[in-house]
Amino acid sequence: MLAVLGEQAALGFALTGMEVLRVRDPAAARLALREAAENAEAGLVIVEEALLAHLEGPERERLLASNRPIFIPIRIELAWVPEGQALEDDYVAKLIRHAVGYQLNIQL
Repeated sequence: MLAVLGEQAALGFALTGMEVLRVRDPAAARLALREAAENAEAGLVIVEEALLAHLEGPERERLLASNRPIFIPIRIELAWVPEGQALEDDYVAKLIRHAVGYQLNIQL
């Protein structure tokens, strides 16, 4: 397992003992993501969602469609917001859709 993250998020993940590639700028993000894609030992790559924006569309789609390693984008928002004011969205639904390949609609 490998993580490609911005500087602040990388600190927390490094505490787990996970291998972490820290990036400081868009050029470093592109290089780290390409390096992760070629890492034969990594089966799973956790990547900060915002870093994927630094790749061109086709390259980003190729990474997300990869079977080895599997890229898992995660949203890392390092900002405090008052309770009840956090944006509600379909983040978990997007993760499930990526994992299983189609949209699940769950009614509560």
